[in-house]
Amino acid sequence: MKVVFHPGFPADQRKFEASYAEISAGLAQRFRREIDEAITAIKAAPGAAGHFVNTGSSVATEFRRRNLDAFPFFVLYGWTGDTLIFGSITPTRSDPLHWLARFPGR
Repeated sequence: MKVVFHPGFPADQRKFEASYAEISAGLAQRFRREIDEAITAIKAAPGAAGHFVNTGSSVATEFRRRNLDAFPFFVLYGWTGDTLIFGSITPTRSDPLHWLARFPGR
């Protein structure tokens, strides 16, 4: 399976990690670890690692979200069977439709 990261994905991670680092270096490390664990779980089983994205009017079955355990974020990804695309690290309070724009053809 081909794994692709949107160019904005690492920037998302750095931005949110830096916010937690302002509070505590340990908190930033925990955030980073949760992201890494989510990516590992998604790579191992993309079809079972997250929930479909509900757009409010429909369910986008080609996109999924993996919620983090201890932080109010999720990893948004797309999976076509042979390609796994990591799109963003998204705050749970934001509109996932905004982040779906990172995926080609959306």
